[in-house]
Amino acid sequence: MKLSAKSQYGLKACYVLALNYPDQCVSASALEKEIFVSGKYLEKILRMLSAKGVVCAERGVLGGYRLAKPPAEITVGQIVRALETDMEIAECVSMPCQNCPSQNVWKRLYDGIQSVLESITLQSMLDDGNGKSHPACAERKTQTEE
Repeated sequence: MKLSAKSQYGLKACYVLALNYPDQCVSASALEKEIFVSGKYLEKILRMLSAKGVVCAERGVLGGYRLAKPPAEITVGQIVRALETDMEIAECVSMPCQNCPSQNVWKRLYDGIQSVLESITLQSMLDDGNGKSHPACAERKTQTEE
């Protein structure tokens, strides 16, 4: 299972919003510069996150995006599920197979992944990162793609 770029950028965007929570909104253009992603793609990601109640948009001069809840109440799992259409690692995770010897392996692996994603909150990411932004990750990727 490989998560899409949407999840990677969505998590980075939520991290930046968590850095600014609850004091201020972050404009889409500021997020775009911070996480090195195109504005159109970022807007799509933010709409998906908004539809699932992870972020909300505020209009006006000081408007932009903010987390819909405190960072301690938003898990990485919520963010990833808002952005991924299919997180199953094998078909037999949701559709039981008759006489499938590996079904329990895939189910346990899937459950383990879900458990880890649910155990990590944006607040724990802030705590682990000491509340710092880490744009160098995106810079390295951009440089290697050129």
